[in-house]
Amino acid sequence: ENLVLFFPDAGAAALARQEWKMDDLDEAEVPPNVRVKAFPRDRLDADDRAVFALCPRAPERDACEELVNTCEETLRPVALLNPYLVDMGTTGYGMAGRLFKERFVDALEPCYYLRTLEWGALARTYPRPYSVWRQCGLDEDVEGGYAFVKNYFSQPNDEMLEELFDEVYGTNTGGPMDEADGGGGNLFDGIGKFIDAFQKL
Repeated sequence: ENLVLFFPDAGAAALARQEWKMDDLDEAEVPPNVRVKAFPRDRLDADDRAVFALCPRAPERDACEELVNTCEETLRPVALLNPYLVDMGTTGYGMAGRLFKERFVDALEPCYYLRTLEWGALARTYPRPYSVWRQCGLDEDVEGGYAFVKNYFSQPNDEMLEELFDEVYGTNTGGPMDEADGGGGNLFDGIGKFIDAFQKL
């Protein structure tokens, strides 16, 4: 029984095979039951039992949807890592793009989600709900630099986050972007602090 890693294209799959030395069983850096395949031509074999689709993009959306449907029909577990299946240039946001999003993308269950905001972050680790965090000011003594604000049991949209921002900071008061240092410090330092605090929950 094999674990299959689906790559966006044949070149990426070939590079992974080479980097992981998969053609040499003595030198291979992954177990022998790991297989690499690529969109859009490769298909599942009978002994493929679990699937990871790695960073599928909008050009692979039809093949990715077919793969997920096949896994559902054959009771194979499947996970998508960092999918980017809808964009203006490829799928557009017309009727076809909206139907695809409603039919496929919206039906996916995010297991791990992290999105930075100008004033904080939105995160989720399954099966916990989505949680919104605000970036603390320089005068606040909060471990990690982020403070919990609110949970959502479904992913909040931009409008909901804007309303929450108004509730937290008030429409006439400045948020963390008004700090003298232009937003509370280096962006990457802030993300790192947030992840550290989030993992301690």
